[in-house]
Amino acid sequence: MFERISKVAFEAVYPILEEAFPMEELREKERQKALLDRPQYRLYGIKEDSGALQGVLAMWDFADFLYLEHFAIKPVYRNGGFGGKKLNEMIAWAGKPIVLEVEVPTDEMTKRRVGFYERHGFFFNEYPYFQPPMRAGQGMLPLRLMTMPEKISVDVYKRYKELIHKIVYGYEEA
Repeated sequence: MFERISKVAFEAVYPILEEAFPMEELREKERQKALLDRPQYRLYGIKEDSGALQGVLAMWDFADFLYLEHFAIKPVYRNGGFGGKKLNEMIAWAGKPIVLEVEVPTDEMTKRRVGFYERHGFFFNEYPYFQPPMRAGQGMLPLRLMTMPEKISVDVYKRYKELIHKIVYGYEEA
């Protein structure tokens, strides 16, 4: 079950994001919370029927695609197929192409993460991609885009990158 998160419920969700993502891939708490006022931003708690919070799903809804910014499952619910099940539910519900960022797969963990998304219908795109800084004083972070239901052309990549950079990160290339 996905439950839309309000500013009040945000306090329970942010620690899950802090645990799951490195600092350079997460905004400061108040900046992340402020996104709840943005019309395209959606933050959901992933809950079991009892209401226990199991994870978090943060996305941006664009006209022709969803940008999945954060997807995190609490460690106690990992490695049993739960995350994949919830990802599949989100994909079925989305009804449009999905884009997400991943680290360049260079070690066991980053390769496993890419493999997880590939097993759920995402494609790894080799185009060089840099995530704009999420916190003051940070540089650009080298990542790659994964997309579903297919790999994307360079023209689609450029359009997605431009929209994500401008709307999500407030960054426009010179």
